[in-house]
Amino acid sequence: MVMIDALVRAEGDLATAVKTFDRESYGAEGGRVLESALIECLAQTVAALEGRNARQSGRRVPGGILAGVDHFVFHRRARCDCPLQLTVTVTRRIGPFCLASGRVEQDGAVLAEGNLKFYLMEENGGTEQTPAAPG
Repeated sequence: MVMIDALVRAEGDLATAVKTFDRESYGAEGGRVLESALIECLAQTVAALEGRNARQSGRRVPGGILAGVDHFVFHRRARCDCPLQLTVTVTRRIGPFCLASGRVEQDGAVLAEGNLKFYLMEENGGTEQTPAAPG
């Protein structure tokens, strides 16, 4: 399921996406956006950035999973029917792990911010090939 409407900016390790939830959207309840949906939107913004960067450099787009959320603060609830701006910056890469900071804004106010941790799968899908035993 795609939880961002568009990737509107992507430069190096920085990206901005937009998303507008309506009252019937998955992740919306009672005219507000669930906090878990905001985290997923930020995670998908990182995924879109990683995919864009891979394609631009001629690499296969990696699969990945959100492995953790750290120091995440929700300042106020996001409203439906009003665009959200999702900004992420990849801050560190350690082997197959990627760390990013993210921020959600609406009407110029910061609604949520924190850090995301990802595991990026290798070209072969993240599984190691074990050679067949001789004979």
